[in-house]
Amino acid sequence: MDQFLGTAQLLNFADLNFGSAAGGLEYNMLDNMLQSPIPATPTPHDPGTAASMTFNKPDVLVKKYSPIPMPQTPPTHPATRKTSGPTRTPAAVYNEVRQPFNYAEGFHYLIRYVRERMGREDLMRISRALALFRPSFLALIMNLTEEDLVFMEKCLQRTLLEYEKLISFSGTPTVVWRRTGEICLVGKEFSLLTQWPRDVLMNKKTYIYELMDNGSTVEYWEKFSTHAFDSTDKSCTYSCILRTPTQKPVPCTFCFTIKRDIFDLPSVIVGNFLPLLS
Repeated sequence: MDQFLGTAQLLNFADLNFGSAAGGLEYNMLDNMLQSPIPATPTPHDPGTAASMTFNKPDVLVKKYSPIPMPQTPPTHPATRKTSGPTRTPAAVYNEVRQPFNYAEGFHYLIRYVRERMGREDLMRISRALALFRPSFLALIMNLTEEDLVFMEKCLQRTLLEYEKLISFSGTPTVVWRRTGEICLVGKEFSLLTQWPRDVLMNKKTYIYELMDNGSTVEYWEKFSTHAFDSTDKSCTYSCILRTPTQKPVPCTFCFTIKRDIFDLPSVIVGNFLPLLS
């Protein structure tokens, strides 16, 4: 999967007449997850990856300090860094973004993650959740052109500049991530809550579900799929368990709000966490 945006002809979605290769590839990743064979039990992680793990319990993953990174693939483009540096301006965002963001890479990682770290029942629940919003996703994305997707990415990057300011003024632990779960912004309060240094989460691809236990991950995808294309309700509140770098559980009340773009696709998700004190 070294070149996601140049392999549309290999992935058998040309018959659907997508307006862009990037949109077709993202849909294909969702489709592959639902159609591929499902293993009966979790499998060990590939030896070549950066983190090792042991399964003490079905729901507890013990791994090294940092989240497991993506396989070595070139970045989609330099404009889509997760955080806005102090010198970034709206003009810089508009000039830097020149191609669509590669969402297929995030769904590809999700497929690997759930197959390697979850049992069959959890995997089936996530697959059913993805199947729930797949038809709506297809209807919205298949006619979007490459120019539309570039415009969407420019809007997202410009939005992140404003969210970064707002989060700095808020005292609530807050994280912002894409529809694939890839973290874009982290508030300092979230780092205080979970002990995850902001630089560790921002300097490599990190997905919000990597910071949750398995049960919370499954519930998140089920609730996301229910609300992703529901125009009457964009937010959801429930409890979840976050994990510190040492795998200590942090029970939280969790509210996430889905922000949609001009084409009504889920763009970013704003998550707020408050600890549950016993």
